[in-house]
Amino acid sequence: MIQILKNKLINYCKDLTIPLQELSILLSFSGGVDSTVLASLLLELRKEYGFSLTLIHFNHNAHVKAEICEKFCRSFTINNNVKYYNRNLFINQKDNFESSSRHERYTELNTLADKISSHLILTAHHLDDQIETLYMKMLDNSDWISKIGIREKLGKIRRPLLRVRKKEIKQIAIDKKISWIEDPSNNNLSFRRNQVRKSILPMAIKLNKNLESQLLGESQDSQVYLYLYLSEFNEKCDDLILQNSEQIITVDINAIKQMNIEKLKIFIYWCSANYFNIDIPKKSRNFWIELSNYLNNCQTGSIYILGPITLILNRSKLLLISDYVQLLKEPKKTKLTQNKKWYNSIFTIINSDNPVLSIDKNQCSLTEDIINDGLYIRRWKNGDKILSSNSTQHILLSNLFINNKISRIGKLLQPVVVNKLDNIVWVPGLAHAKLENESSSYKRKLLEWIPAL
Repeated sequence: MIQILKNKLINYCKDLTIPLQELSILLSFSGGVDSTVLASLLLELRKEYGFSLTLIHFNHNAHVKAEICEKFCRSFTINNNVKYYNRNLFINQKDNFESSSRHERYTELNTLADKISSHLILTAHHLDDQIETLYMKMLDNSDWISKIGIREKLGKIRRPLLRVRKKEIKQIAIDKKISWIEDPSNNNLSFRRNQVRKSILPMAIKLNKNLESQLLGESQDSQVYLYLYLSEFNEKCDDLILQNSEQIITVDINAIKQMNIEKLKIFIYWCSANYFNIDIPKKSRNFWIELSNYLNNCQTGSIYILGPITLILNRSKLLLISDYVQLLKEPKKTKLTQNKKWYNSIFTIINSDNPVLSIDKNQCSLTEDIINDGLYIRRWKNGDKILSSNSTQHILLSNLFINNKISRIGKLLQPVVVNKLDNIVWVPGLAHAKLENESSSYKRKLLEWIPAL
């Protein structure tokens, strides 16, 4: 089995384009036979390759052996000179324990992996876990995406033992004289998975000896369908994603309106993982049906909350925002410099010897003295006015927004360019200011604002 694990790690490193010696692994370590065998095999490989290994134990405080398990894990890491973290999780008794604890664990795993710069998060899920999961999906009449089951690769997560049977793992523990702790909660039949593992699935296999191969075959077929969808999204990326930044993705709403429920679900997960590196918690099929209805029927400015992602319709565009609460906060005034980003737009500055008298409000021609004196970008405020270069009259920005049908989210994203006295020089895309006493003796530069397409 150690050769299987070695090959897996080598392949993972090929994907990361790093040598195995530079790999940094965070392992979820329960102290049970599966994770203890995986940890022991990783330690053997660490001696050969010298990669970094960190273990984290989650104490759910859910059974009488919880403290014993924690002490075992701590002792294991001390004896083997491994970096170790422990997290206490307290799950609300009103919540679904299995689902809630899983969500909490993976949230903590991803947070810690980012903090300590781990390339990969490893868990000890095996083939028996996969078959149990697939059987439960069959019982639930889940969609074909869910019937993929446990993924070997998802974000930073890797499950290198997913094709290894439980009995093989136990045999390794016996052969290598590896000690572990039996978790008494594994015998608690109030947990659905334990009911399936101990009773329901064995009985079903007795009645249908081909059941396991059928479940795994469906999983393989579903993975093929998933691959085809992801390939399509990657190929048509430029048509689907109009603009993207660290916080906002702008999507062509018409390109996704007619997607079926499964395709829409995969697309949203793909966007979130590719652009925000965020895993969206699992949602029911009804949830995705509601989302599809929202996309087809809602009005501009309406909001839909999708876990850590907020969706806002802005005419023909759908905005996916990774931290909407942060977006609502007043941003700091920032100096306008070359290639300065402002949410999902960017500013450039180029030399322009002659005045550019253009009706293009995305461009602004200014003398070097004004630019060198300092230009800044901020969000608009109530009462803001601009002395229009067209009408030579003061115009309230609030009226300017109304006249140009700027949405609520558009107002939050709209930059306002001011000088060091906070006088408005330019509202990109909407209006130029009439500037007093511009000297013709100075060279000029052209500022350009490149918004989301």
